[in-house]
Amino acid sequence: MRTAAELRAALAAPAPRLVKVRGVIDVRADCATYATDGYTLTDYLAAYDPAVWGRENEPSGPLEDARAASARRQAEAIAFTVGSDTTIVGDGKGAGITGATLRIHGAGNVIVRNLTFRDTRDCFPQWDPTDGATGNWNSDYDAVSLQRATNVWVDHNTFTDQPFPDSAGPSYFGRPYQQHDGSLDMTSGTDLVTASYNLFTDHGKTMLIGSSNTSTTDPGKLRVSVHHNVFRNVEERLPRVRFGQVHVYNNLYEPGPTFVYAWGVGVQSKLYVENNYVKLGNGGAVEDLIYNWGGTAITEVGTLVDGRPVDVLDAFNAANPTAQLAGDAGWTPEFTRGLEPTSRVKNLKAGAQQRDRYHVAKGTDFDTVQAAIDAAPPGTTITIGKGVYREVVRVPATKPDLTLKGSTGTARDVVIDYDNANGTKKPDGTTYGTTGSATATIEADGFTARDLTFSNSFDRAAHPEITGTQAVAVKATGDRQYYDRVRFLGHQDTLYADTRAAGTKARQYYRGGEIVGDVDFVFGRATAVFDQVTIRALNRGDSHPGGVPAGYITAASTRRDNPHGFLIMNSTVLSDAPAGTYYLGRPWHPGGDPDAIASVVIRDTKLPAAVKTAPWTDMSGFSWRDARFAEFRNSGPGAAPGADRPQLTHDQASQHTLRAYLGDWNPA
Repeated sequence: MRTAAELRAALAAPAPRLVKVRGVIDVRADCATYATDGYTLTDYLAAYDPAVWGRENEPSGPLEDARAASARRQAEAIAFTVGSDTTIVGDGKGAGITGATLRIHGAGNVIVRNLTFRDTRDCFPQWDPTDGATGNWNSDYDAVSLQRATNVWVDHNTFTDQPFPDSAGPSYFGRPYQQHDGSLDMTSGTDLVTASYNLFTDHGKTMLIGSSNTSTTDPGKLRVSVHHNVFRNVEERLPRVRFGQVHVYNNLYEPGPTFVYAWGVGVQSKLYVENNYVKLGNGGAVEDLIYNWGGTAITEVGTLVDGRPVDVLDAFNAANPTAQLAGDAGWTPEFTRGLEPTSRVKNLKAGAQQRDRYHVAKGTDFDTVQAAIDAAPPGTTITIGKGVYREVVRVPATKPDLTLKGSTGTARDVVIDYDNANGTKKPDGTTYGTTGSATATIEADGFTARDLTFSNSFDRAAHPEITGTQAVAVKATGDRQYYDRVRFLGHQDTLYADTRAAGTKARQYYRGGEIVGDVDFVFGRATAVFDQVTIRALNRGDSHPGGVPAGYITAASTRRDNPHGFLIMNSTVLSDAPAGTYYLGRPWHPGGDPDAIASVVIRDTKLPAAVKTAPWTDMSGFSWRDARFAEFRNSGPGAAPGADRPQLTHDQASQHTLRAYLGDWNPA
């Protein structure tokens, strides 16, 4: 199965069924696709703001009804029902289902294996001001949901919220806007389930076993084995249990900075936790591994924390004198075949098989670049076929070491293009802003692009109503980013070479490509080296030597404490603008920031006649003379010496080299 329609048809075929998923089936759509009856998030937030609605009652009325109706429309699109006697398996490396919820409800004899479940996202979470002391956002749609299910094996799968984990999302009313529910939940009398060798990563509420504290269907059921799973950078419910007789053994726990708890001891639960390995290097404390949700006892034996034997229950009881738990859950597992010494799971490998290469083009692994990025694990190479891809692309920080590579070896053949500008209106009536206008936003460290074109094709002449004409082709914020033979096409603000935040640094290397624009078209605060690059300075057509300048190449905003901003070396600047009309740069102080002291060095580069004899200029009231602008050994008709052209000495130039800027990072 390669499409959602094929998957539905296969799941509806007569049983028994063997359903093979090939590649990645992505069922996501823009949330606006499902919205109905006038629902918008902006209106919902305004209507149910606690300052307006209060905190005593759950939302009700037309907007809540519209939210619920919109949610039902999404459910119809993303929910897949799995009947009895079904095996659904990923066929080879990289198989998965993105944006869907797999519902094993009232079914038995089901196997789910070798699939990656990504980003099962609720477009319409409900605000509940009565949930806890401060209220909460509650979402629907587990990646895999078991209700009234029996004899189910969930094995060697990967569950992740990437590329949009809730931890990276917004907060509203002081609470995280939670759009993801469970990864693998077992409720409503589900029984006889094994979850083995799965990877759970980048998620909040991971595994719930048991429906509610007052359930009449769960007692005597919920017999579950949870073994040889990896729980990495997940927050809670690892698992949380009500009523169930659950054996949790030989799992590897690697909590992250937002970790809450692992083993939730709920009403009448019988949790037997045995020989699990915990690494606390990235967050959490020993006493936080257990949480008492109204239970009375847990058996916890054989736990190693960072290689040391630790009595986790003793640590919990010492830290929680009013929520004590006894140490005997009241049963001993009979079936222990495969139980290993804890030390053997220290470096446990689990999850679905992943590919190290993906292909983008019609009829291959993916039709869009973003779908491939979303599916790819860190370190993957994504090869993009010849063509123009009209889409907005984001490589999040959680996808380090990805490579995007054009298939032909010629950057002109493979183009990623869109046409948002600063002043372009979004569907909600606001504008994108300069950052939001980017065709591609590259946040990940270790990113490589090769033989590609990134373009922002916004047309000023076609949109005279838009006055904010900054239109970014790429915003790059990660460290160790390498752009090899890559073209960047635009007009104003083409390449935003930046960092993640004002106090951070990022090294970027641009080699052998082309950058095209007219106003501030290389800008930002990154430490960026442009080596053997062609910089094409466009003629705006409204300039003359004594009037409006033809344009500005750079607008660096290097931080004061960073000695290395932009280094343009061994390159060529081309322009058909009139002689003496182009500036090499001006100092950008974002928001008037006095600590943004631009640093631009241009050396061993050929400059055209279009470059002014005094090539640096002021910006927004800040003098170029206070910036760190300099040249060294440039050539061409635009390199004539002048009084307002700072030049480096040979000793100074030795501090402005590829190695000095990139440090211990060698892109080659």
